[in-house]
Amino acid sequence: MTPMTGDIVRYRGKHGIHAVRAAIVTADIRTLDPLGVTSGNVPALDSPQHVHLWVFTPSEAGGFPEYNVPPGDGPGEWSPQPSARPLA
Repeated sequence: MTPMTGDIVRYRGKHGIHAVRAAIVTADIRTLDPLGVTSGNVPALDSPQHVHLWVFTPSEAGGFPEYNVPPGDGPGEWSPQPSARPLA
């Protein structure tokens, strides 16, 4: 899967119990603001598969940003949402 801005993905946390949370891609290699990167206001992406995310969390804050996130199933990585899942 090539990530695109607006895609909903799964993100596994880097800290604590490494909970899996829903996240939305806020920037990908095609939508990254080059002037923001040059000015230092936006982190660069290390590869076309890395993305910036807004991670949703069931807390008062509602979520948090994660930058330059690589693909995978491990802590601090994003993975595609399953396309279908069985109903309980």
